[in-house]
This record gives sequence, C-alpha cells and structure tokens, in this order.
Amino acid sequence: MNRSVLFSDFKIITPHDDKPVSVLEHGYCAVVDSMIEYVGESKENAVSALEKSGHKDFFEYDGKNKILCPTFANAHGHTPMAIFRNIADDYSLQDWLFGEILPREDKMIEGDFYYGHLLTLAEMIESGTACVANMYSAGMITSKASVEAGFRVQQTADGKFCKDGKWFTDYANVKELMDYCDQDAKGLVKPSLLVHSVYLYPGEFFTDLKDLSKKCGIPVSVHISETVTENENCLRDYGMTPVEMLDKHELLSDTTVAAHCVHLTENDRKILSERKVWVAHNPSSNMKLSSGFADMVAMQKAGVRLCLGTDGAASNNNQDMFMEMRLASFMAKGTTLDPTVLKAEDVFTMATRNGYLACGFENCGIIKQGMTADLQIIDYDCPQMWPLGNPISSLVYSCGPKCVESVMIDGNFVLYKHELKTIDLQKVKAETKRTMERLK
Repeated sequence: MNRSVLFSDFKIITPHDDKPVSVLEHGYCAVVDSMIEYVGESKENAVSALEKSGHKDFFEYDGKNKILCPTFANAHGHTPMAIFRNIADDYSLQDWLFGEILPREDKMIEGDFYYGHLLTLAEMIESGTACVANMYSAGMITSKASVEAGFRVQQTADGKFCKDGKWFTDYANVKELMDYCDQDAKGLVKPSLLVHSVYLYPGEFFTDLKDLSKKCGIPVSVHISETVTENENCLRDYGMTPVEMLDKHELLSDTTVAAHCVHLTENDRKILSERKVWVAHNPSSNMKLSSGFADMVAMQKAGVRLCLGTDGAASNNNQDMFMEMRLASFMAKGTTLDPTVLKAEDVFTMATRNGYLACGFENCGIIKQGMTADLQIIDYDCPQMWPLGNPISSLVYSCGPKCVESVMIDGNFVLYKHELKTIDLQKVKAETKRTMERLK
C-alpha cells in the first residue's frame, strides 16, 4: 500500500535532535510518497500540504485513541537465528555459542538464511520495528529479502574467510554488497563490515580487518566486552581490554556499532565517547546469558552514544523492542538505586532516533517535515494502556506489540490494521519449521 496519507487527530510523540521528546495532543501528519510533508495541529494546513504536492486524492487515517510515533530501529540483531528459537536455552554464552549455535550454523543452507530473516522481519514489523542492524553472514541473501519486505537493514558483509586454519580478508564479498546497496536496494540497505569480536580471530588478523574497513569506507559491527571471560582472555592474550585492542587497530569510529559493552573500565568508556561509537544495549540477552548488567548510566554520563537492540532470537527468544525499552530503564534504576535515571524519554530516543542514526539512516526516526515516513500507529484503547496518563511513559512502561496497529516504512504500509502486507507469513512459518527440525 503506497498512497498519500493524512494521519488525522493523533497523539504524535517524537524525539528530536535538539530538544526533548515532544507530544502533540491533537496532531496531524501529511505523508506524500515516502516523505513527511507536514506535522502540526492544523488539519487545514495538513490538507493544504497534500494538495500543494499534487495529491488531492488522499487517504485519511483516523487517530481516535491512537498514537503516531516513529518506528523502532533495532541496533543489534542476528535475524536468521529465528530458526534457532527455543532450542538452545539456559547455557552460558561460551557453551551456548561454541557448543550449540556454531555447529548448527555450519549446517545452514541459503533458504535457512532467507526464511529465518523474513520470520524475524515479520515479528519486528508486528512489534513496531522497521530497521535492524543485522550482524550475520549471507549478507546478499538477507539484503534482497529485506528489500522484498520493504524493511530497512544495516547489513554486515562477512569480508573474510578461513582456509587451512588461516584467516584472509575478502574484498570482493564486501564490494558485492556495497554495489547492491548503491544500485538495487532502493535506499533500504546500508553495508557494514562484520568484525564480530576480539575472540573469534587471531590477533594479527585485526590489522587486516582495519585495512579492509578503511579501503571500503563502511561502518564496523562488533561485539565488545559481553562477558567477563572475554575481558579476562583479552587481557591475558594482549594486555589490554577489548575496547583498547579495537581502538589500537583503528576499528572504533563514529560509525561503529558496538553491541553489549557490559564490562567496561572508566578508560573504555572514555575511548568509546571520544570515538563517538554507538553502543547497542541488549538487556534481555545480557540477562538470559548471565553476561551481566551494562552500566548505561555511567556510559550516559561519559557521553557515550546509546541505542537499543534485541540480539538474536536464539539468545533472547523474541524481538520485542518495547520489552528492551522497559528493561533498560528498570535495570538502570535497579542497579543504581536511583529511580530518576534512564527516563522513559531517554530509552524511547535510544530505540528510535538513535537506533536509526547508528544504522546509518539519518533521515529517519523523527516525525517532522522533510523526514522519511517510518511510522507506527499504537492503539491505546486497550486495558494495558488505559487510562493513558503520560503518553511517553505509556509507550515505554505499558505498551506492547499487540497494541501496534499499523506500520509504515518509507511511506509504505507494511502492516495495516494488524495485517502483514509484504511477507507471506504462512509460507515463512512452514519453511522455518522444516529448517528447525533439520537443525535441532
């Protein structure tokens, strides 16, 4: 569905780059093609904006008891891992990854990546998410699936291979994804380089990864200090923390997305702040794998740029950004014994505008004229959100996926009145069930 839309008489909630999250109690938003042409309190001005754009025949979406806000941008995920949902639970990260996940990943075929990715996208769309930083291999397969579904993704290129126990970079692999993004992705896919972690490759290989990242000029996607074991091993092998090691190899910059960052020193936080790295907090996954509690308040005070992620469905089991917002705020309050930290509007901004910026989509995540129309509609006429009270608090502390009525990405409805429009969910479910039975 792609047509001009007047969102009429909504509560419009949006973050901003230069001021706090705002709420329009009776707001109007005019969308033409993929762009927001008007946001304000005047229906007359909204209609005028539509007509001036040559769109007198527009669809009016009634906003009674509804919230219009930006869609979520999930800043860290492993989307094809939906096929491993609920089959490798209650393990430590090391046992989970090396004993359960990597052996299964070695058996994956192309269709597993494709349908696993689409299953995650369907779940994300139905829970208000329109963008994900997907750290996984098979980048071309998942990128094409994303474009078919009309979904935004920052997709990693593997950019490396291992032969006879030795690692080599693969520029052609990265270049293929970069060319696809430039020519065929319709602005929906941004490339990044898969570095993964300090523990998956030998130390000398990070110089090669740095050279490849510089040659390609694309962001780096990496896990950092997820566990105590990771830190202890890095200190033992290299005499420095994972942050310090990656910084030594010039792999930290203002486009780097660093997931987890649970066990940081004060100097680590200083480096991340100075390099303007985006840190993707994954509260559910960190707790489920007993990785620990990332000190988001200390990072916030140090000036580190923060966003939110779900991690993959094998280590979280769902992709619910509402839950991540709620847990992020509650964890910060509980660990600091201070109920005033990481407020609702902080985590809402992390889940929306900051996530989009981290993924490289600078024109998304704010509802204002000239921005791209990535929007979700929340129906708050339900017991869990009624009475509404503070609308921002309601989104973070009360709302959940079942309240998401419609989702628009790039001006297209991908979910309309609870119906997926771009993904054949029944086919995806059938294919992923076969995959799980083969790999479990």
